[in-house]
Amino acid sequence: MCRPRCNVRFTDIQHQDRALSILRRALRSGRTHHAYLFEGPEGVGKERAALALAARLLCDDSELAADADACGSCESCRMFAAETHPDFRLIHRGLHKLHPDRTIRSSKGLYLVVDVVRQFLIEPAAMKPSHARRKVFLIRDAERMNEEAQNALLKTLEEPPGDARLVLVTSSAHRLLPTIRSRCQRIPFDLLPAAFVTERLVREHLVPEGDAAVLAGLAGGRLGVALHWHRIDLLGALEQVAALLAGLADPDPEAFGKGLVECATGLAEHAIGRSAVQAEDVDDELNEGGKKGEVGTDALRDALKLVLALVASLLREALLVRVDAPRLANRRLTAAAQRLAAGRGEASLTSGIAAVAQAEWMLDRNVAPALVGERLAVALLGEAGLPA
Repeated sequence: MCRPRCNVRFTDIQHQDRALSILRRALRSGRTHHAYLFEGPEGVGKERAALALAARLLCDDSELAADADACGSCESCRMFAAETHPDFRLIHRGLHKLHPDRTIRSSKGLYLVVDVVRQFLIEPAAMKPSHARRKVFLIRDAERMNEEAQNALLKTLEEPPGDARLVLVTSSAHRLLPTIRSRCQRIPFDLLPAAFVTERLVREHLVPEGDAAVLAGLAGGRLGVALHWHRIDLLGALEQVAALLAGLADPDPEAFGKGLVECATGLAEHAIGRSAVQAEDVDDELNEGGKKGEVGTDALRDALKLVLALVASLLREALLVRVDAPRLANRRLTAAAQRLAAGRGEASLTSGIAAVAQAEWMLDRNVAPALVGERLAVALLGEAGLPA
């Protein structure tokens, strides 16, 4: 069953003037590139801009200015909004569940594999459009294509059908092959102003202003990320982390490590719950353990990285308190930061932040999450001058 998609317009994309200027100039010239690479931080509007471009390329209204938004009312626009347009394909990892090969359907779908790319992109791109003048393919998380899939896509990029347009969307362009990047016109997207992220969270998603300001600060100009963190109750996890740091006066590295893992598990379970609601099934990357609701190893590591980022944020906030610098005023951060600042000097807080970076390094090298937490506790205890 198709979920309605709101008609996305270029005018809805804010604070991305550089990217929109390139796209509008191409539309005005009548010479849009056969393949675009929308690259930039996660959650800043790349996919929304790609949808706006797709809607405009498919729009039936010939009276519109070349660089105008799609009309929103023609047959193509109505089908696009209803997610039934025959000439638009959204390519994503979840398509493995629709592949005719049972072996592909039963895979975990952690990557966009060559069989999925061939079935849903390469072969359809060679066919004539059914309704519009063009076919448009939007590849979400393009960096998740494995090397074999990227190599298979190269021929389509080198000898593109004249009526096909590809838009690759990625927050990790460096993970794409140089040959892929060189065959696309690169469209750069930038971080959003923190004040804009805060305002959108408050106005459109009814997040309390103080919480929205903290989320905007933690997300660093990534609205989509800040919204996701609100939905999985990241600020609740922040309070748990603050309590764990406060409890370090009782030197028990094992308990601290266990507490960090429990906090990360809660975040991952929240994310699994949201995936289940949104997609009728749990995202395989979250649930590669195979049982519904079970947190997989990759998801736990990602969530623990987020928890470590909260530890670092509290230590940085405490450091600002120590040096009496202007800081983010919010009840969720201020009290915890003041308690940390009271018990640690500037050198201890600085070294603690470095210890968090070392813990993240360990996670990237597949050290067990519980051991990472224990090692961080030992480092933090030592830096505080406490027995470890």
